[in-house]
Amino acid sequence: MNTTLAERIKIIIKEQNLKQSEFADALGVSANYISLLVTGRKNNVSLTFAKLIDALFGYPAKWVLTGEFDENDSNIRHRIIQIISKMPENELLKLEQFLN
Repeated sequence: MNTTLAERIKIIIKEQNLKQSEFADALGVSANYISLLVTGRKNNVSLTFAKLIDALFGYPAKWVLTGEFDENDSNIRHRIIQIISKMPENELLKLEQFLN
């Protein structure tokens, strides 16, 4: 599942339970800059910015930049999300039962 930068930024904000302005403050950028990213009017970020997101929130810089996930990345959250995103519905139901 390849996502746009806008979608990836939205995922981070949602998963972190932040407002766009809070996300901007944490990264030291303007809320307008985050708005440009979220709406897709800006469709790239610097490696430095991606590394800052990685450092502060744990989302791999490579994923932030490209949407690609490195299987060797140690970030367990993203490894699990990648695995779950590929699971068929019947396996997801079993996983949900197990977790409950």
